[in-house]
Amino acid sequence: MREHAEREQQERGEREAMRQRVSGPAPPKSWQKARKGKNESIELLIKDRKEKRRAWDGPTLPMRKTLTLLEICSKTVAINIKSYISYPYFANMPTHLKQCILSSLSIYNPLTEEILPLFNTDTEYEELDLANSTINLESFKKSFWKIVEEKDLVDNLVKNWEDLADQDEETDIIYSRIFGKPMDITNDDDDSRKTNKLISKLPKLRKLNLGFTHNISGIPLSILLVATLPLLTHLSIAGCFNREDGPHSLRILSGLINLLVLDISYCEWATDQILLQFINWDRDLKSLRVLVAVNCGSWKDAEVVRKKLSENRRSFELWTEQ
Repeated sequence: MREHAEREQQERGEREAMRQRVSGPAPPKSWQKARKGKNESIELLIKDRKEKRRAWDGPTLPMRKTLTLLEICSKTVAINIKSYISYPYFANMPTHLKQCILSSLSIYNPLTEEILPLFNTDTEYEELDLANSTINLESFKKSFWKIVEEKDLVDNLVKNWEDLADQDEETDIIYSRIFGKPMDITNDDDDSRKTNKLISKLPKLRKLNLGFTHNISGIPLSILLVATLPLLTHLSIAGCFNREDGPHSLRILSGLINLLVLDISYCEWATDQILLQFINWDRDLKSLRVLVAVNCGSWKDAEVVRKKLSENRRSFELWTEQ
């Protein structure tokens, strides 16, 4: 009886295996090994990306082993994102779903210039997760900023200011003195040298993840963010910039007076001495609650940094380990 059951189970397994095979002869073993090796490399890359964004996702997410239905769907869309390029209805997808898909893209299929147009028509983003993307600064600006003439600027700013005041009246967000001073852009083609202004299309944006985006220069990006997004509360530049522009970019970013969380992990240039020398911690980033500095450059004593940054802040955490 037992032998009969085992034989029947084996036959079912063989039938299932046959059902899953495609027609024709089996591929050469060398092909099978190459495919297996490629899959293993992709799995390791995905695992590495997940590890390096733990601080952004929050400390509780790694403890959750089961994906939600939203996460499963977002992952599926992200993996097959190119098939949606020709679908006009994608632009009408709710903002919160686009945010989830962008986060999945950063892990499974990072954003490219080709895919960016699927996401740059929405102005309601509260979080923009562009980690590991290959987009450059110019396309980033064209997608999420707009140029307005100086004569149209006053009405635009007043409207945005009132909207933001209504939205954040119950929070402790500090309104920056530079809110009314968008970036100047001089039109070289105009004989009158008319100056236009660059302002953000995303008035609700509070969280921006640019971790491991290597095609965006640090200093121009930092100037852009400080000049046009003073209400940012969360920013990741993990793995970004080089030794030349990294420290100076950090100095500029210290002008984001509402920043609560700053992630500078995996930046070799971000030593403890750089942090202490390039930012006036007694004056700048007074709202900062969490500084994430995992696997940074040479640190002699993290406690010195922790003590210095805790002096003028109600509550402060320095994360140097995952």
